[in-house]
Amino acid sequence: MQRSQSHAAPVATSEPLPGLRTLVPVIVLMAVTYVFYGWDRLVMPVELVEIRRTLNLDQKAAGFMASIFTLGIAVLSLPAGILVARLGLKRALGISTLVFSCGTLLSGMANTVPMLVAGRLATGAGESLFSIALLMIIVALFPRWRGTAIGGATAIFGLSMFVGPRMVLAMQDMGGGDWRFPFKLMGGAGVATGLCLLLFVPDRLQAEEAAPAILGDFSWLRSRPLQAVYVMAAANGLCCYAYMSLFQTYARIGQHLTPTQASLAFGCFGIGNILGGVPIGLVLDRTDRFRGVAILSALTGLTGAALFMWSLHETSAIVFSLIFGVGIGGIYGNCYALARENAPAARASLAIGVLLTVYYLAASTSGYVFVLAMGDDFTANLRGALLMFLLPYTLAACVMFATKRA
Repeated sequence: MQRSQSHAAPVATSEPLPGLRTLVPVIVLMAVTYVFYGWDRLVMPVELVEIRRTLNLDQKAAGFMASIFTLGIAVLSLPAGILVARLGLKRALGISTLVFSCGTLLSGMANTVPMLVAGRLATGAGESLFSIALLMIIVALFPRWRGTAIGGATAIFGLSMFVGPRMVLAMQDMGGGDWRFPFKLMGGAGVATGLCLLLFVPDRLQAEEAAPAILGDFSWLRSRPLQAVYVMAAANGLCCYAYMSLFQTYARIGQHLTPTQASLAFGCFGIGNILGGVPIGLVLDRTDRFRGVAILSALTGLTGAALFMWSLHETSAIVFSLIFGVGIGGIYGNCYALARENAPAARASLAIGVLLTVYYLAASTSGYVFVLAMGDDFTANLRGALLMFLLPYTLAACVMFATKRA
């Protein structure tokens, strides 16, 4: 079966990679940081009912607030691709974590909607820089197993999704029931982690390419396989964040599940990410990744539609969330691998920056679009299931099947 076999450029231009003893603590520290990122994303979905009540938001405004941080990621992903090459991985990782954590702290101090929006946008800005730096490390360290390695990162994120809702509720209890306290606690921990990244990541860990390589010919962006990958990323971003931002609110208000039941189902979505990331990446690393992602997209659209199409019970919520998470995790990691494989090695960070831009631009509209599709009271769930999940994944799969590759 046909598959691109391009290889990553060396991580350093003049010095070898740091040794294993140096890299392992750095990777562990990055994994801990990634868990904080995942937990921060969950505060809004878990606490959205309380936040909506406190700030007097209607359902559409609450849906928009739940995914607004993704707009910060989308806007800054392209310049972030250039910044990673200019700053180097050490400073990119540390600075991005500090920006993200300060945004989390600001969210915890918010008593008005504009202040909360500013905090969420700042978290998105920090995450855009961190995500590109993290993925550049992965594709450089594992050039022949990109899908598997990115799947490993997805598994870490999925683990944070599984334990995250209960951690957020536990932190809220620690703060006396205040929805702001989890933001404050995680923001403070994140600032400490960012300083550790700046202090302990070795200087020799550099971005793949020198900054001037970003400039010049951009004709590679017009290649049809790469554009098809970006269409798939947009569909995945829209549907993934529609679920992540509003599933728990939908389950509680529209389907009358308890907060504990909704959180458990959401946690199983995280387990699905774990189960889908590495195994699917492992298979597609050695088969036809392009066609494999197209097939996975069609199946994920069917699962997402089934999750929202009928009345939801605790068991069905768990099972369908788990399967949906498997599909989301498999598509996510392999889209990054495809973007890297279909772009010149010297343009890797920019190609990933473009992918993040389209992914999170779609994600930034997901909360608002979800409410439009499902209705303010979530009673139009049949229409919403078809328009919000089945249609985007099916169209993206058709685009990939119809794309001819060299």
